Amino acid sequence: MQENEKTRTLPAGETALFCAQISLILKSGIPLYDGISTLCESGEDAKARKVFEQITHTVEKTASLYEAVKEAGVFPSYMVNMVRIGEKVGKLDDVMESLYQYYEREAKTKKSIKNAILYPTVLILMMAVVIAILVVQVMPIFTQVFQNLGAEMSAAGTMVMQFGLMAGRIALVLIALIVAVLLVLFIVSRTKSGSVKLERFSGWFPLTKKLSRKISSARFASVLAMMLSSGYHLEEALELAPGIVSDPATRDKIRECQELMDKGVSFPEALVRIKMFSGVYNKMIRVGFQAGQLDTVMNKLTDIYEEEVDDSISRLVSIIEPTMVAILSVVIGVILLSVMLPLAGIMSSIG
Repeated sequence: MQENEKTRTLPAGETALFCAQISLILKSGIPLYDGISTLCESGEDAKARKVFEQITHTVEKTASLYEAVKEAGVFPSYMVNMVRIGEKVGKLDDVMESLYQYYEREAKTKKSIKNAILYPTVLILMMAVVIAILVVQVMPIFTQVFQNLGAEMSAAGTMVMQFGLMAGRIALVLIALIVAVLLVLFIVSRTKSGSVKLERFSGWFPLTKKLSRKISSARFASVLAMMLSSGYHLEEALELAPGIVSDPATRDKIRECQELMDKGVSFPEALVRIKMFSGVYNKMIRVGFQAGQLDTVMNKLTDIYEEEVDDSISRLVSIIEPTMVAILSVVIGVILLSVMLPLAGIMSSIG
């Protein structure tokens, strides 16, 4: 089956599960064809069974997992390329285990980002409903009450009420724009070119710039650790890495690192110049490079950056949530005061 535009790439969580299953099959000594056939028979999801059936057929025909996952057309290009590397160096079981860990981390990171966006979005929608009820239902009722009381509202009271009404309408328009932007971003992120543009934007936008840099550093460390542990020399790993990494910012930095090394700059020094990692981590890389344990250091850095990404997302959410609650609460308060103050003035004049 040739990959087409309508073919959906498996999400990180499902890719991680597939890699874990293949790794288990290989490590247990079961022939790959028999193991995948078993997965095909035990699969409950019809789409998953169809993919396994196709992979089983291709493995039986070519004896190559790389050809099978490539032909299936539903796996990320990074995973497909790493399977090819694993078969080439004879470490497919270790590569599949590393891929499982990599995509498990990717799934965790994406889930954290999704949750960070979901809660504020729900909060905005709830506040929008409250404001809409106040503007559309409550304020007209109070206007009718003023008319029934038979008292004329002062110029100041009228101005206050009009201000509250205008604040509510402006808030609704802004909320509608925010929701529309989030919807557009979601749709754009579902396309390959759109996701690339969003990654570039997140690397430029002040609120997400540091987070994007940490995610890029974690991906680079993970890719390099995987390729070094798969038997590749550093130069070969750097040569292949740009074609495997999906993040455009990381690809640019890897190419810059290669250019510096071609000019005689050492790998640790090149990383310092391209600002891939922060100071203390560059020292760890220098020590690991000198000791011949660069893959171990890179694995450690991946774990460290994963924790930092989670912390950064939590901090970002902790800033966004109370800020939004405060702003929307002020808007609701202004609307209520714009109604209650004129009413209080009329009641006092009647009394």
